[in-house]
Amino acid sequence: MDKLSTKELWQLKHNFSSARESSEEHFFRCWNHQDCKVCLAENECSWCPMTSACVPNSYAIPLLAPAYDENICPHWAERWELRTKPLGCQVSTITSLTSIISIVSTFIVVLLVALIVLGVRWGRRRSKQDPDWWRVWKRDWSRVQFWQRPQGQDGERDPLLGQAQSTRDGT
Repeated sequence: MDKLSTKELWQLKHNFSSARESSEEHFFRCWNHQDCKVCLAENECSWCPMTSACVPNSYAIPLLAPAYDENICPHWAERWELRTKPLGCQVSTITSLTSIISIVSTFIVVLLVALIVLGVRWGRRRSKQDPDWWRVWKRDWSRVQFWQRPQGQDGERDPLLGQAQSTRDGT
């Protein structure tokens, strides 16, 4: 079998993979359909239910097309009612997003409640060991040192404004 040249390989590849239709052809291919199931069976098409229109939707995530293009449907008010291929004719974009946000919010609330419960349990255990650990106003804060001075240094005798050690001792 003869080997194909690079030019021939390029031509074959581009004849099959990049022979894309124009946006007008894509529009008419989708717009032809008058039924939701038939529309969603077509590649890169979505259904607008109020106007019964099959519209082109070539976004990477078809469900989020209304966020990118407010004119995805013929009537502006129905853009969030868009039906897309992965979820079918019974589930709109707004229903899907509401469900996803509700589930994620529930997980976050459960996580926060679990962290609060763990914090309360930790506080109770700590209170059994040291009952006054949380009463900061009863502590003697004059004894607390937030930073340690090196031994043998007195802050009152430190040189000012970069004076050398010899001038401070008078030598």
